Amino acid sequence: MSNRILVTGASGTIGSALAAELSRRGATFSAMRSRPAATTGGVPMVVGDFARPDTLEAAMRGFDTLFLLLPLVPEKVQLARNALDAARRAGIRHVVRSSAAGADPDSPVPIARLQGEIDRLVMNSGMAWTLLRPTSFMQNYVNFYSGQLRSGTYHASHGDGATAMVDVRDIAEAAAAVLTDPAAHAGRTYTLTGAEALSDAAQMAVVSEVLGREVRYVDVPPEAARAAMTGMGIPAAVVDWLASLNDVVRNGWAAGTSDDVRQLTGHAPRSFAAFARDYADAWR
Repeated sequence: MSNRILVTGASGTIGSALAAELSRRGATFSAMRSRPAATTGGVPMVVGDFARPDTLEAAMRGFDTLFLLLPLVPEKVQLARNALDAARRAGIRHVVRSSAAGADPDSPVPIARLQGEIDRLVMNSGMAWTLLRPTSFMQNYVNFYSGQLRSGTYHASHGDGATAMVDVRDIAEAAAAVLTDPAAHAGRTYTLTGAEALSDAAQMAVVSEVLGREVRYVDVPPEAARAAMTGMGIPAAVVDWLASLNDVVRNGWAAGTSDDVRQLTGHAPRSFAAFARDYADAWR
């Protein structure tokens, strides 16, 4: 049976690493983008926009397995409905959804409730499904906070809470293992974490040791963090989700670990220290 894979979100943090991993494995796959790209890195591309349902069915037709990664925007749930409706009409057999650790449609935590609601849509879609629920990404320190680390001070609203952060390379390997053999993972949910939970201060101590200079963690009060996000023009719904994610970390709810990375990849999750050594040049 054929297994043509369509990767959404292929230009993002997870998607780009996943595309590289699928290429390494010789998988048959294409990337979906909302508009034509000048360069695709040799990856075949189709054009489809989550916000334009009329574009999605044609983009998905001819594929068997869908990697569904949705942007964090106020209309995220509707975009999920658009994607799943189109996938069903297009003949997609299996949806592999990039969700988040702690997703629960009945959670009092806004970000967990959002992710859980979408997971429930996937599970009730009539297609085979697999849910991948990663924790926070180590690569966020490169993609979003490298300037702060170079300056010697990292600001966040996490208090002393610890997070079992996961290396995106491990997420990509785990996702590729599922996408290339989806039937073996049908109806399964995997929580993808690192092997250890570290506070932001402990993470910065690791970065400091690798760089040979101090990088300090500065805790930002929750209301100040919320005000800063609002001042940046982030939509109110997204501010609520991100603020609740800060609360999850601050309350120690992000410290749990799982062996699912090892189960899917065959190796232990990369440590934060190994990540810091590999990416140290981003902060020099």
